[in-house]
Amino acid sequence: MAKQGFRIMDSDLHVIEPRNLWEDYLDPKFRGRLTRGPDYQGQIRAHVDGKVLPPYADRPERERAWSIRRSRPEWDRMRPTEAKAALEAMDIEGVDVGIVFRTWASQAINVDGLEPAFAAAMCRAWNRWIVDFCSESPERLKPSALVPLQDVEGAIAEARFAVHDRGAVTLVLPSHLINGRPLYDKYYDPLWAAAQDMDVTVSFHGNHAAYAEHLAKRYLDNLVLGQAVGQPIEMMLTVGAVVTGGVLSRFPRLRMAFLEGNCAWLPWWLWALDERWEVWGDRELFQQHDKPSDLFRRQCFISVEPEEELSKHVVAELGDDNLVLSTDWPHDDSRFPHAIDEFLGQTALSAETKRKTLWDNCARLYKL
Repeated sequence: MAKQGFRIMDSDLHVIEPRNLWEDYLDPKFRGRLTRGPDYQGQIRAHVDGKVLPPYADRPERERAWSIRRSRPEWDRMRPTEAKAALEAMDIEGVDVGIVFRTWASQAINVDGLEPAFAAAMCRAWNRWIVDFCSESPERLKPSALVPLQDVEGAIAEARFAVHDRGAVTLVLPSHLINGRPLYDKYYDPLWAAAQDMDVTVSFHGNHAAYAEHLAKRYLDNLVLGQAVGQPIEMMLTVGAVVTGGVLSRFPRLRMAFLEGNCAWLPWWLWALDERWEVWGDRELFQQHDKPSDLFRRQCFISVEPEEELSKHVVAELGDDNLVLSTDWPHDDSRFPHAIDEFLGQTALSAETKRKTLWDNCARLYKL
């Protein structure tokens, strides 16, 4: 398949998990801690250790915000996805290969204070299920993996299982902090070392809100602002952590991706971090001597939204070697079925930039 002469790889295709995922795949000793509450306005509320999902959905101000979201016709796409439906959508968009990411599962796993063994068991269940999902068309559907950040040894064990035993092409982590620990904390160094040794990409992806230290908690009544800080701004902080805290210097072969958080902010953010690093950078503590922007160019990738016209400024300032594309199907705010058309319609981007963004860069990112 080629759309307007371009091969297309979606760096961040999603799946809506089935309601029986945990019943069918979770270790039986943990199943009682994931429950489904009564149907509320057409939505069956899940609970993890008594916490309602999506996070804070039982609070009136949050419920009002989500009711606006659910009133849109695009919300109908937010139902359990079968592999055949994903492949049909890819055919409509013209996508050749999709890297399949989680939707609701991350909200259950990325919770502060969650028992590490329980978090690891949920990751194991999802990682087993997603490979079965992708088996419908393994040449087109590529599985990602969830790893639990509550315990680094559990994260390493799950990463090795997912990559070596299940063929996952990337490890997916949240862009917000878990248990208040910065990503540059050397507690995580064994995980980065394992990812580097396995030559597997580490991908960061945001959430609308979380039971953790998360900016969206300030704006539960305002879904617009909550999403804007929960996705792009949390992602900015994640980028900042790994390029100023020595992670990429200590692990120079580690690849990282920052997905579904926009990209137009990147030139200014790297400029701001470079300026401060030159003055205040703690080179001894973080074992880093390179500028943040140089580290990003060397080891990182960021996704552009199909309609993100300001991406032309990213290309002008930073070049086009670090951009990949995300359609965000089947989420209700994706541009499906015209996401790829919108990207290809950006006249400010050259054909070469489009080719690299749609395929070449993504293939380098995931080693496909």
